[in-house]
Amino acid sequence: MATPQTASEVVARQVQELRKRQALTAKGLAERCATMGAPGMTASVIANIESGRPDLHGHRRRQITLEEWLILAQALHVAPIHLLVPIDDGSPRYELTPEEPQPTQGLRRESVGWVREWIRGEAPLTFTNERIYRSEVPAEEWKSRERRDREGFEINKQIWEALGAAGIKLKTLPTDDADTEGGGVDSNG
Repeated sequence: MATPQTASEVVARQVQELRKRQALTAKGLAERCATMGAPGMTASVIANIESGRPDLHGHRRRQITLEEWLILAQALHVAPIHLLVPIDDGSPRYELTPEEPQPTQGLRRESVGWVREWIRGEAPLTFTNERIYRSEVPAEEWKSRERRDREGFEINKQIWEALGAAGIKLKTLPTDDADTEGGGVDSNG
């Protein structure tokens, strides 16, 4: 199992991997950053970000700034989330804070998938006040989510109807009622 890493360590590793996959040198990535309006992102800054100059405990002495994270994502042609939380790095948990929190006030580590959902604004983390979390979603995003949910429901309904027409016995047909639990497919006919 991989050793938990801080967010800056994850970003640094992802930047280095993506840069190499795109056959870019640190200088080439620095040139992209300069073209995008960040001339301060020199090859030596990028090398320092990637190496991180560890301290006596093995942690980075220099943390990556939000501005660096965003310009690097833009220069590497990826969404910022892909630098911050890898799709699959073999780690079952993501390090959220460098120190252990109080037991009922938060988790130091969450699952990688859950962190990705949280960053995308799709789900709150454990111990998050969900009412506050949901209240900060812009109205347009709620409308967009509701529209996607309705479209997804219609597609699922069409699939269920096609399965029924093909002779596959259904336990229940999904309804548009959010309070009703959907059934499953009984493939035994």
